[in-house]
Amino acid sequence: MQRIPFPPRRALLALPLLLALATGCKKEFDTPPERTIASGSVVTIAQLKALYQGTPVHFSDTAGAVNTVYGVVTADEQNGNLYKNLYIQDHTGAIAIRLLNSGGLYQGDSIRIHLPGTVLSPYNGLMQIDSVDVDNNVVKQATGVTITPRPTLISELTAANFGLLGPYQSMLVKISGVQFAASDTGLTYADPVTQQTLNRTLEDCNGNTTIVRNSGYANFAGQNLPNGKGDFTGIASWFGSAAQLYIRNINEVQLNGPRCGQNTCDPMATLSEDFSTVTNNSTVTLECWDNTFTEGSVAWRGKVAGADRSAEARISLGQASTMWLVTPEIASNGAQHLSFSSAKVNWVHDGLTVWVSTDFTGDAATATWTQVTGATIAGQADADDAWIASGSIALANFLPPGYSGNFVIAFKYQGDAANATTFRVDNIQVN
Repeated sequence: MQRIPFPPRRALLALPLLLALATGCKKEFDTPPERTIASGSVVTIAQLKALYQGTPVHFSDTAGAVNTVYGVVTADEQNGNLYKNLYIQDHTGAIAIRLLNSGGLYQGDSIRIHLPGTVLSPYNGLMQIDSVDVDNNVVKQATGVTITPRPTLISELTAANFGLLGPYQSMLVKISGVQFAASDTGLTYADPVTQQTLNRTLEDCNGNTTIVRNSGYANFAGQNLPNGKGDFTGIASWFGSAAQLYIRNINEVQLNGPRCGQNTCDPMATLSEDFSTVTNNSTVTLECWDNTFTEGSVAWRGKVAGADRSAEARISLGQASTMWLVTPEIASNGAQHLSFSSAKVNWVHDGLTVWVSTDFTGDAATATWTQVTGATIAGQADADDAWIASGSIALANFLPPGYSGNFVIAFKYQGDAANATTFRVDNIQVN
């Protein structure tokens, strides 16, 4: 019989070690340490900007010093329009961020900035936090945070108080009813061949203008400017003595409607108006709307309160007034509903009513009107400035049976020295 040799003694001794290694081969990765940066004294963006008193502010780690600010990134470098620059915003304001190195932060990042080593100072009138090192100065708190653009007007961006510490500087804004100047509409945003940064002129229908500044490195630099009117969303920046806008996403340039003066005012199937283009205390002027009066000499005026815009009717100098804010023509389909919001100030009378007409041609005094009932309108029991929803009102109830023609809706205000409640309307919808 063949004799089977035993393994060497050293091999037997090594066997338990091999078995132990075989059963314990699952690798445990090291957990990276949680990155922490001392927070110290925390300020809002508004408080931070207020620290600037004419000379640069150099932040340090000294005890009790201001060394933390929080914000959400509203514009980043991804589309190439900004380089080593960001904008952040909180509930008090916004500010530009100048990075030492490109990359690492993105739109929607909620961040904490450790200020020591950075400098607060303006660059050509634009307040910024300079020399920010993403690796050493920034901690991400969250991602995917959404900031709603603040509605504004070109005339407000170009106002004298906008510069340096102005309320709109570095904010994410939305401007409605604007278009690129006709002289620019045959051009591209910038020069992608030479990478030259170029300015293009944005205007509203009242002749107010501002600059849209576009980098030749932007991924939209070679695109043609749109030749229509609509909404523009971007960052309200500043250079020297003038406002300028930066595009953060080309899809937020929605200039697809008829240009100023080209709207044919054809009857529409639906209506949506939020008065985002009105100017405070100026007569409401909307394409295809009629804003008129049949008593007195005052029409509906714009009301701006923070980010809120609406149409306001109030007595002026004790003068009796009857004013009408009339929608464009709407094509009836027999199933449309009306909704809106209203607010009042210093109630003494119910001066706001709603009407429809099928024969209005521009003269409220000669048209035939039917009052819309059933809508909830701000009244005596409601708090001043509180927006009250009207509810959904079936318009077929106030039109001739089976009516398939066109109609308009009017918001009528009546008041005098003794009956001087102020009323506002907003978010008018017909669908």
